[in-house]
Amino acid sequence: MAPSSSLSRANRDRPETENLESTIIARKVVESCKGLYPLKVEGYSSLCRARIGVDNNCLSSQVFSIGGLNWIVDCYPKYGDRIAFDVRQLVRSRSNIKDDACVFIVKISLTMLVQDGIEASCNYRLQSDVVDLAEFNDDQFRRTYYVERNILESPKFLKNDSFTIRFTIEVMKEYNVGLVEISKVQYYCSQLVQPDNLRHQLIDLLETEEGADVSFQVGHMTFHAHKFVLAARSAIFKEQLFGTSTNYNNNTIQVEDMDEWTFHAMLHFIYSDSLPELYDENQGPQCILLDPAQRLLVAADRYGIERLKHICELKLYDLIDVNNLATIFTSAEQHNCSQLEAACIEFVKDPEILGAVVLTQGFEHMVNTYPAVLKQLLQKINHANSDSRSLQGKPWLFIARSIPSHFSFRFIIDAIRRFLF
Repeated sequence: MAPSSSLSRANRDRPETENLESTIIARKVVESCKGLYPLKVEGYSSLCRARIGVDNNCLSSQVFSIGGLNWIVDCYPKYGDRIAFDVRQLVRSRSNIKDDACVFIVKISLTMLVQDGIEASCNYRLQSDVVDLAEFNDDQFRRTYYVERNILESPKFLKNDSFTIRFTIEVMKEYNVGLVEISKVQYYCSQLVQPDNLRHQLIDLLETEEGADVSFQVGHMTFHAHKFVLAARSAIFKEQLFGTSTNYNNNTIQVEDMDEWTFHAMLHFIYSDSLPELYDENQGPQCILLDPAQRLLVAADRYGIERLKHICELKLYDLIDVNNLATIFTSAEQHNCSQLEAACIEFVKDPEILGAVVLTQGFEHMVNTYPAVLKQLLQKINHANSDSRSLQGKPWLFIARSIPSHFSFRFIIDAIRRFLF
């Protein structure tokens, strides 16, 4: 049977790739390292009156490391109608940049922060071009950014005579790992596929508030968002916005029992699938803060955002120690975080560690405020130590044996009474 005419045309129109000339291209591997550095400038009015400026001294940050390179930020408060910030990459840390097999690319952005570390809108973000460090040879890499003085001195950013600008530096290393031969058609088609930028587009949508159709009043701040985005990410939001129980006026929803930072961070995750940084600005990324992670866990559980909840669990898992154990276990118990709860029990089942835990303020707070949680803790410690017959079935004796003799006996009695009754 003769093939159909449409099939014949398809065969004739198909490119004969096996006869096309091939081309050789380099196959690359890209490693990326991103870091954040919050620069807090205090005593702003005094700095403006002092003899510092572009022709004199400047206010410099401490040296910090990102991507294996050392950086420093200089601030020039007296720069006319603008305030200048120089981002410098120190030459002495660039001895490995001259590797012919590796290309260093740097991308820098600035974000002005409002109260409690909340990011400002995209109107207050500055971003540099992508720069190849190799172009600077032995010269020092430097990029200067300017912030309009009238913007920075607005009450939104200048609080208690201080302001904070966060620098985001991304260092990308491109390695040529070999050559590969492909046809011109394959090469051309591969260039048509652009990198995934959905996350950035959604974040822009949140920050510009374009097309926003619902507002949330949280404390003294109003957040604008998009119903369909929220509904797609949270079944609770879906029911609240489109369900039969929908009950709000003028597209504004009042959010109770949640602070502005937590709601903003949750919105950021909903749109970007990533978290804002939860570390202490004064101690760096290695010092994750307990309180923000706990607040986000509560928000994630409240709105049924499971991935955010699991990420918060991992953050809290990294913070488990003697001082935080009782607080973290309480959060795990109240929000059904079974894996985090198990990690707490594994940590505290040793009598010596438990003896140290009961001396902490967090444990005392748990005894006085959450006696039911204390009961669960003791039961699960007892179960974890079920191989000890002398302790089995008597968790309050286990805890009493773990408390040093100098500890308040009244405290022990109160704990036992709360547990028994």
